[in-house]
Amino acid sequence: MSKAIQVYDDGKLVDIPEDEVENITDMMRVFTGIQEVWYVAYKEKISEPNFISGLLRFAISFVKRGLDPNYIDTEPGISDDKSTISAKAEKIWESVGDKIIDILEDITTSEDFLPTNVPKEIFDEEERHVRNAIAYCLIARAFDIWTPKFWRLDEVAAKIEEAFRDEAEKQKADPSRIVPLDLKAEKEKAKAEKRVPVGSEAN
Repeated sequence: MSKAIQVYDDGKLVDIPEDEVENITDMMRVFTGIQEVWYVAYKEKISEPNFISGLLRFAISFVKRGLDPNYIDTEPGISDDKSTISAKAEKIWESVGDKIIDILEDITTSEDFLPTNVPKEIFDEEERHVRNAIAYCLIARAFDIWTPKFWRLDEVAAKIEEAFRDEAEKQKADPSRIVPLDLKAEKEKAKAEKRVPVGSEAN
């Protein structure tokens, strides 16, 4: 983007580095892609719980392959029955995993969160709600752990969307601003190689 994106972080207006803008733009593209997959699943009458379970299973497979000391360009989403994780990751799993199970048991057996003196259908609905809330907390925290500078991601994404809308309006008013896909790809390649493509001007 020609103009630097700025957001407030810890009370200060900061310029967002180009690599962070590119990373968040990629995340936005992935999010849009998942929305499209969800729409297909919805039309196929795949339930929300099954859709989320499938999504999480893919994420587990993807992250797990990065913990495999024997990992060499394996594809995510494929059965990982034969994959392993490092000894350090295994130790962390045993420690953190047990704590999560303990928390789950404490909450699901507490009258504060799950009353027992109610009809079964009400209890089942309440239990589902409690488990969903726990899962939400865990997934949200996993996102925070995985994503650099997660606390400002939404604000940066909003600025990126605003910049895209502004550029779209400018291109609508002046079609000469539209960059052909092949030239755009060549410029990106040149940028990565720190050179200027033949026949184009340096920016």
